[in-house]
Amino acid sequence: MSPDKFEHPSTRSDALTARVRQIRRTFDVGLFSLAVAVATHTLFPLLRWRLRRRIARGETLWLDDLAGPAPAQTFEGRHGGPADLSPNPGKPRKARHMRLAAYPPPTYPFAYRAPPLSGNVINGRGESTPRRADHVFFGDGYRRAWGKLDWYFQVMEPTRIHRVIVALFWQDRRRVGPVSGRQIVPPEPAEMAAQIKAVARRSGAALVGVTRLTDDVRYADFDVPFTYAISVAVPMDREEMLHTPSDRSGLEIQRVYKDVNRVAIELAEHIRALGWPARASTNISPDATEVLHLPIAVRAGLGQLGKHGSMITPEHGSNLRLATVLTDLPLAIDEPRDFGVDDFCASCRICETNCPPHALSPSKQMVRGVHRWYVDFDKCVPYFAKTAGCGICIEVCPWSEPGQGLSLAERLRRRRMAP
Repeated sequence: MSPDKFEHPSTRSDALTARVRQIRRTFDVGLFSLAVAVATHTLFPLLRWRLRRRIARGETLWLDDLAGPAPAQTFEGRHGGPADLSPNPGKPRKARHMRLAAYPPPTYPFAYRAPPLSGNVINGRGESTPRRADHVFFGDGYRRAWGKLDWYFQVMEPTRIHRVIVALFWQDRRRVGPVSGRQIVPPEPAEMAAQIKAVARRSGAALVGVTRLTDDVRYADFDVPFTYAISVAVPMDREEMLHTPSDRSGLEIQRVYKDVNRVAIELAEHIRALGWPARASTNISPDATEVLHLPIAVRAGLGQLGKHGSMITPEHGSNLRLATVLTDLPLAIDEPRDFGVDDFCASCRICETNCPPHALSPSKQMVRGVHRWYVDFDKCVPYFAKTAGCGICIEVCPWSEPGQGLSLAERLRRRRMAP
């Protein structure tokens, strides 16, 4: 069992050990945050300037040759070829309500001499046998299979976004911590769940739900045992996100990641104060990617998976960000909601046609034993990296238009009930 679970202490010695462990964690996170802060104001601007000069000269940036650690991720027994970063063919389209005059084209200043294993293979597209997901992008010190593209993405983001990320790293020092030695006897699970949801909403959660934590929503390298997963969601500013993909929308994404992470952290701290283990599984930080937020949110009743690979909710469409709290506190489980997203997405092509690299499929695919909507990783992520975090598909989605989701859900409900 990982010490990061911080079980409630049975002796004073245990309590002291837990406190020392938390102090050490705070110190380590502080050093890491400081190092990132220094790098983002010195090394990254210099690297960004040099890379932009090379791009302006028309040079190809070979990702394999970029500074930084070499990829070390291996996939024994995984069969498949290298990634093809070129966009899928298709006629371009741009929704009129989006603010940019035109979407950036899916042409890239970078390329691989030796492309990594296809992200679709890593993700398990076409696999009929269930298994846990592997990490592909973000974290692990840029040593994942696609770490060089991740490095490029991080270096090219502007310093004002990096400042938010540094604050996010420092905030995450509190996502795990010692558990109070005085454990409350919880009321009935339904009442306890209602209390926990009220705490989450007071912290700023727009949506919150509870489900069981099962192996299929844990990443392959996360084995710390918990029983329940609490999903929390915070919406993004719609006007800011209509400027996607741009630095303006990228800043809003990071701002809301910081906000939803804070909600999860405060909720985990509240549960630990009750004497029950709890851990906030957040976003962006290198050691925080333990679980798959999206399927947890769907199972917890927040929304349904859409064709664009993100969750759709009646209340906010897809214009939100997620975090998760893992705990053993006994809670009542929420049921998934079905308000007609599958039927709607099957006949809607707006996100498909607005996606510049055409990474979205018109039909569901088999992924690790589940037939579901899936986004072509090899086509999506290069465009995502070029544009500092593309969010076109979630903003052109009709459900994301303010006031439309609830009426769409009602319309689909009536259609289902019609003889």
